Amino acid sequence: MEKKNQGIQSVEQAFDIIDFFSNKNHPISLGDAAVEMDISKSKLHKYLASFLRIGVIIQDANGNYCHGSKLIELGAKILGHTDILHFCEPELQRLRLETQEATALAVWTTQGPMIVRFLESPYPVAISFRVGFHAPLTGSSVGMCFAAFSPEEAYQHLLTAETKDQAQLSEEFKQDLISIKDEGYAIRNKVNPSIPGAKAISAPVFDATGNIVACILIIGFKQQDAIQEKDIKAIRDTSKRLSRHLGYTMTKAVR
Repeated sequence: MEKKNQGIQSVEQAFDIIDFFSNKNHPISLGDAAVEMDISKSKLHKYLASFLRIGVIIQDANGNYCHGSKLIELGAKILGHTDILHFCEPELQRLRLETQEATALAVWTTQGPMIVRFLESPYPVAISFRVGFHAPLTGSSVGMCFAAFSPEEAYQHLLTAETKDQAQLSEEFKQDLISIKDEGYAIRNKVNPSIPGAKAISAPVFDATGNIVACILIIGFKQQDAIQEKDIKAIRDTSKRLSRHLGYTMTKAVR
């Protein structure tokens, strides 16, 4: 006879309660919920007190209970992290055709931004990003974009390494992040020998909680060409569409 693994019964019951309220499309009283779940009111009340504190359950003006925003946030966060590449693919293709430039998708790692998808320019231009490439923090549009919308502690180790503790360079970088956050995109106008493409634009993708989960990029442009307003508009519109699809509704990202 197979031995059943020992678990924690209270955890299992907590998820049964969460599942019950997530399937309710209207608030319900403590007494009615206890009857439907076949649990004592006193026991259920203890669980609900904890769920209220963390936002899993909320109460309406009449004291009835229903599921809170925390469940929605968790679901959106899981969706955004587990399928971000597949989710962004159609918009990357669309952006590539609209701008006639190479496009890419990057996610954040402890080593900095990492390219996870690259689409070549429709034109025969010799620009190629290797999937898995880590872009520098201070010398790339995607590095600056991630930093502008992330807590400082997330990128400070990279900033220290790249500026060699030069206080002025570090401060200039942080000042640049302010305008990037206000404008909603970052631009690299100078040629960087360690990065393909003469110029690049990056824009953030936010999840339902307002956290940045990815960056989309337009890469390429001839060295003598100025980045056009139409390209800036295209990438901003794309980032907004992707963020809305992930449940982002706030006007400002979380720092």
